[in-house]
Amino acid sequence: MHPYFLALLGSFLLKHAFSSKIPTPKIAVIGGGIGAASTTHFLTELFNNDLKIDLYEANKIGGRLATIKIDDNEYEAGGSIIHQENKYMQEFLDLLGMEYRPTREQKFGIWDGTEIVFQESDSKIFTLIKLIYKYGIQPFRLDSYIGSILADFNKIYHLQNEGHSFVNVTSMLMALNEKFPKLLQVSIKDHLLNLGYAEKLIDELVKAPLLVDYGQTTSIHSFVSCVTLAAAVGNLWAVKGGNKKVPEHLIYRNVNVNVVSSYVKKIRYVTENDFPIYEVQYSSEDNINVMKSRYDIVILATPLTEDQKTRITFEEFPADGLTFLGEYQTTIATFVKGDLNPSYFGLEEELDSVLSCNPNTQIHSVGKVDTVEGPTKIDPKIWKIFSNASLPLNVLHNIFLNIEEVKEVVWKAYPRYSTNVRLDKFKLYDGLYHINAIEWVASAMEMSAIGGRNVAILAYHEFLQRFSNEPHRSDIHKDKYKVEL
Repeated sequence: MHPYFLALLGSFLLKHAFSSKIPTPKIAVIGGGIGAASTTHFLTELFNNDLKIDLYEANKIGGRLATIKIDDNEYEAGGSIIHQENKYMQEFLDLLGMEYRPTREQKFGIWDGTEIVFQESDSKIFTLIKLIYKYGIQPFRLDSYIGSILADFNKIYHLQNEGHSFVNVTSMLMALNEKFPKLLQVSIKDHLLNLGYAEKLIDELVKAPLLVDYGQTTSIHSFVSCVTLAAAVGNLWAVKGGNKKVPEHLIYRNVNVNVVSSYVKKIRYVTENDFPIYEVQYSSEDNINVMKSRYDIVILATPLTEDQKTRITFEEFPADGLTFLGEYQTTIATFVKGDLNPSYFGLEEELDSVLSCNPNTQIHSVGKVDTVEGPTKIDPKIWKIFSNASLPLNVLHNIFLNIEEVKEVVWKAYPRYSTNVRLDKFKLYDGLYHINAIEWVASAMEMSAIGGRNVAILAYHEFLQRFSNEPHRSDIHKDKYKVEL
């Protein structure tokens, strides 16, 4: 027999002998949003379809990606924009055979509660001239600076393609730029003032998108602010038919995923053969028929702060157990069918959107929105208002000349950011992981997908190590899958 053939045969038998010792993992994913969906996708790739996933979601798949129906059309009621450089969202779009949603040009103005302090023109050249006249060249310097932040952050795609994973948020940021963790501890206002930017620019051009995107001001940490500013200056897109279709299709097309329509009430730590195993207790909302299942891996893809409507308790964990600090910001999205009142904002003519730079105004923004299918030939006159509190009808009647319909969506949209030091972890215990740790850096669809892939790589690598008693077994994977502490 030819020596080369013997070598191939030996390699095959050796690989088969090792792989036969690796059992099929039983995995629980708790949550049904884009973080959960991306994790199930990446886990399926890593385990080469040899896995079993129970995904727990009592409500609709999609999480904070949702739509609302007005007349016969649907409109984005949750996460609504995706940046041009969001690599994973683009890959999901291509993988699922979906399309971009058509967009139209919109004119905006920035409002201080009394008057419009900056207004976009029909001509891009005139808009640039007005920008320079009011703020000098600083907006272009800021654009360049934000671009450099984004370029460093985009290194995460190469690292994840190389199999790197991170047990906590700080180590992930350090791998991208050693200065990034410091941005979590200084407000964007102080940071930009230290870089020499004018206070007027910060209080208008920077504060307005922060109020719109996160309902918060320039006192929040610099990293999440830079993410917001990147969205403000980049090309944005959305998925035709609704962004929620991405997690829906990623989950339902995956034959390895079993969707369990139940609330997870409790996770209990137990051990088998000296390895941690997790007992997940779940039930319907009325707590009738509490059931239990055990898993090798549990991935939490949902916020765990105390202000959440449904909370998970952790039982019999070693040491001091698990705590999750902070709270999520409640945002109100109010949809109004009607005609905007330009004079409310000190305007003579209607703009497509108005952004407030004053946190004391009752609304943070108002903007005309298109259906999830794109612009229609007939203007539906649907506006979306963001605010931190419900808007009384008398306030809405001041903002609009006439109102045909009003619908309100209340949701815990994103973390309430600060500059307090945080130690958020992707890995909570061996076999127990938390995707939403990444939200305290910034909250966006792409951030959840990045957190999902990080947890998938981390869980895959550690599961292989659990059953790799032979020294050379771990060597097979050590170059491809690297865990950063």
